[in-house]
Amino acid sequence: MEDKVLVEIGGKPAFAHVLQAFQSSGTQDGLVIVARDDRQRKELSRLVRKTKLSIPVFYTLGGRERQDSVRAGLDMIPSSTRWITIHDCARPAVSPAALQAVRKTLLTLQCAVSLAHRVVDTIRSFDQPPVGSARRGCLLNRDRLWAMETPQAFPRELIERAHEALKTPVTDDLAAVEAIGEPVALVESPTPNPKLTRPADLALLESILNQNAMKDPTTQEIRVGFGYDIHRLQKGLPLVLGGIRLQSEWGLVGHSDADVLSHAIADAILGACGLPDIGHYFPNTDPGIAGISSQEILRRARHEAKQAGMRLVNVDATLIAEKPKIAPYIGRMKQLLAQTLKLQPTDIGIKATTQEQIGALGQGAGMAAHAVATVRGSRQSENQE
Repeated sequence: MEDKVLVEIGGKPAFAHVLQAFQSSGTQDGLVIVARDDRQRKELSRLVRKTKLSIPVFYTLGGRERQDSVRAGLDMIPSSTRWITIHDCARPAVSPAALQAVRKTLLTLQCAVSLAHRVVDTIRSFDQPPVGSARRGCLLNRDRLWAMETPQAFPRELIERAHEALKTPVTDDLAAVEAIGEPVALVESPTPNPKLTRPADLALLESILNQNAMKDPTTQEIRVGFGYDIHRLQKGLPLVLGGIRLQSEWGLVGHSDADVLSHAIADAILGACGLPDIGHYFPNTDPGIAGISSQEILRRARHEAKQAGMRLVNVDATLIAEKPKIAPYIGRMKQLLAQTLKLQPTDIGIKATTQEQIGALGQGAGMAAHAVATVRGSRQSENQE
């Protein structure tokens, strides 16, 4: 899997979801971001600037072990800070309510606090994995079991003392506090907060984050854009529609590959985001882009939508042409367009109709396409970064 904290979920990086939750919670006076390396730090810094946080942000690089990274982060915190919250950004579904609950418990009990959930599965412990051979196991009482999550929060003096005394690696910071004999408290997670560890986790997190967004209309909006394009037909030119080369003696005239269907879709995406049309990004006066594939145009449209804070949800398009027959190619078009636009083929509608021999299109002088695109997100101003 690519960098977990930067993998895109619900139209934006996992780290951006975490930033949004912390900003909305109002629980922190500042943030220390511990990056894996300089390359990651640079990208995380860009996302912080885009979010425009109202609190100070500090950066440092982590170490080989988890506790090395935590120690590096603790060293960056201003001396006046009394309370510390530690969060693993591979848990992008953390909610503002969870952050607030952890903070409240920390201030009330003034001890180590962790977000957690009750274990509902039947759990057995084995000395060796019983895979490929039978082993005797020990059934654990799940009524006593809790699965730890983050954030975890601490009085500063406590977490620093715990890490100074730490001799062996630990998998979370609560364990460091327990190692010096101090008690801990748990806050039951109000919403699912899974950790991104495998590619299969992406679908679950996508579902959770989309549901959260739908429950908070102040952070997401749905917009619809319309696109239209038309090109003349000329004998002897290649005919490309939806990125697929069709068998035809006639092709479309244009500065690019003249893929009228893809052009209409690109304009619909840009229009939904309130952005200029494709001529702004790919002017027909630029000889350097002559013959450019319209899949590149679509990729640019999707990129511009993403930069504007919007995620493409689906497209629906209608091609108007007298010939050739389009139906045999629609399946391949949808597959290719889905790859280009990072959608599922079922998120793309393609239909074809004729002009019933009416007008120039009806006489076979050209082809036209209409398209509608739906996007969802939080529209950013063009100069936000």
